[in-house]
Amino acid sequence: MPSRIARRPGPALLLPFLAALVTIAFALPARAWVEVHVAGDDVRLAIDRAGAATVEHKVTLKVSGGPLRALDIQGVDPDAQLDQGSYAVPLKAAEASSLASAMPVEIELLPPDVRPRADGTLRPPALRARFDGKGLSRGVFVLFFRYRTDLMKRGLIQKDGPSSRVAWAGPLWDDGYDSARLTVELPGAPDEPRIDEAPEAGDGAEALAAPMTLSTLRRSLDKDELELLRPYAPKGEQVRWAVRADARAFQPAPAAVTPAADTLGRLADAAAASPDRSRTVYLAAGVVLFAIYSALVALKAREHERLARAAGVAPRPLVPIPLAPRAALAGLALVAGVALELLLRDGTAGAALVAAATALAAHRTPRPERAGGALRRPGKWLPVAEAEAFREPPRVRGVYLDVTTRAGKALLVALLGALGGGVYAVARVSPYHAHLLALDATALLAIFCTGRLAELPADPAARPVAFLRDVARRVRRSLGAPASADLRALEASASAAAAPKGPAGAAAKAPGAAAKATGAAARATASAAARGAATELRVVGRLRIPDGSPDADELRLGLSPRAALPGFVAIEVGVVYAPGAGGAVGLPEVLLRVAPGSPCEHAVERLASSGRSSRGRRPGERVLAFTPRLPTARMTAAIAAALVRAVSTPPADKTPPKPQGAGAAGANRAPRPGKKAISAAA
Repeated sequence: MPSRIARRPGPALLLPFLAALVTIAFALPARAWVEVHVAGDDVRLAIDRAGAATVEHKVTLKVSGGPLRALDIQGVDPDAQLDQGSYAVPLKAAEASSLASAMPVEIELLPPDVRPRADGTLRPPALRARFDGKGLSRGVFVLFFRYRTDLMKRGLIQKDGPSSRVAWAGPLWDDGYDSARLTVELPGAPDEPRIDEAPEAGDGAEALAAPMTLSTLRRSLDKDELELLRPYAPKGEQVRWAVRADARAFQPAPAAVTPAADTLGRLADAAAASPDRSRTVYLAAGVVLFAIYSALVALKAREHERLARAAGVAPRPLVPIPLAPRAALAGLALVAGVALELLLRDGTAGAALVAAATALAAHRTPRPERAGGALRRPGKWLPVAEAEAFREPPRVRGVYLDVTTRAGKALLVALLGALGGGVYAVARVSPYHAHLLALDATALLAIFCTGRLAELPADPAARPVAFLRDVARRVRRSLGAPASADLRALEASASAAAAPKGPAGAAAKAPGAAAKATGAAARATASAAARGAATELRVVGRLRIPDGSPDADELRLGLSPRAALPGFVAIEVGVVYAPGAGGAVGLPEVLLRVAPGSPCEHAVERLASSGRSSRGRRPGERVLAFTPRLPTARMTAAIAAALVRAVSTPPADKTPPKPQGAGAAGANRAPRPGKKAISAAA
């Protein structure tokens, strides 16, 4: 039986396989086709008085096929100076005024092409727009780019009698499009601009005619806008535009003389007249200003340090450097700042130096040097007469650079008056520099308005005198309590009314009438005296003297009615001072001291919820503390008056009882101590 022979693949089958491998290995990337059509070009031409113009293009592109990487634009102005910020955005986003999907575009001028065109003319200048990233894909896009050109230097603005002719040609597009639009923005002028209907020499059939271009004019105070619209832009040709404008629109406005330039001019004239004398005057003024301000800074620092050390605190200058260089630097900074404000066109540098001088002269609120949390020494509370305790404390002497003192006010007003004279003199030359000089008063305010006496730690035995005196006056007025002299006069009048008047024979002739009149006067006087005694206050000062020290460390106001409920001890008004940004802040507090379990405690039991309860200084004493919502004398006095009413014993009513009934029951009902007054103030 014959054997089978295995067949192997021949060369005919291997050749197609190798050809496929070579084709795949050396295959080139596919190149997509791109087709671009220009659907419109909306141009805005903004011309200034010097004849320079800013040209803004909004070109509508229709892209078909693969991504568009670059676009060449021919026929731009040859002296174009490109601005940054070019971009491309889809048409829908452009109509919605949205730049969320905008793509940055890089614009560059192409080198001049010296090769002539087919008709022998030179090729126009061109620029290239490069689209970053993946380029522009299929769709409709708006390309925005802007550049500057000088129409006056190029001879495109020509004066013709009372008017000027402005000519400009747009880019050259390979595709024609409908509705070519140009908006010309011109400087404001008396005569309105219009389209130029006269043909230009050499234009021939391309000259503008009235039916070919529609125009719309919009006028305002400083500019005129003339919008030109052509129904069609020809293919491969530049669209030429021409308008007529008032020749006065391109006359340069008179250069506005800045205040600095005016000041420099006058100073230059004065210096030219007498250079040596002017230089000497300016130098002397600078030296005097430096000496005065440096001396003020040094004296203020010494004065504040002396008062701060006496109050037990350390001074805190805003710039913590030694006094000598600080005062010298402050004077130099002020002199240099004022000089730069007067000489430079911009006052920023001078104002910065004046601010530096202000910082060198200012002081911060001092901090106590005493260790925090230290307890005060034991002491005794001594009663002091009202006139002695609350008299005005003596004024601090030797303080001349503090606005809170009389000498400080007078000196500050004098210095501000001198500064006002300088401002008035400069205002006649330059109002701008006069305003800058007036603002330099902050350098003086830093001396007089920082490091004040009010910023030092408060003396609890002297600072609250005026406040407590005001509280006592308001409590008296609220309760209607007369002073001691008034009470003595009232008692004297009551005694005089009770004694018989005239000779004995006159009294004997009408004993009944005299007795009736005398009895009525005595009853009226006694009733008035009883009401005055019910509301009379004993006002005393309470001083705390620490053991081993001759000086008091706290002052309080003591209030007590003449007729008080059993168990009443005292009503005290004190002020606690807390540190604040501008100095110590007084926080008043009203203390009611009662004996536990007494009728006075029961009478004010309902008021205890409005305050804080604690133990007193003595055994068997309870203290109720009330704090006003605002630290004012009015609210503090309202709380104190309410407590005085609550602990006072009501006067005995000796009038005959009224008939029983609803009215009698209401009249005989004893008044109950209220809580509304304390709740309103606390």
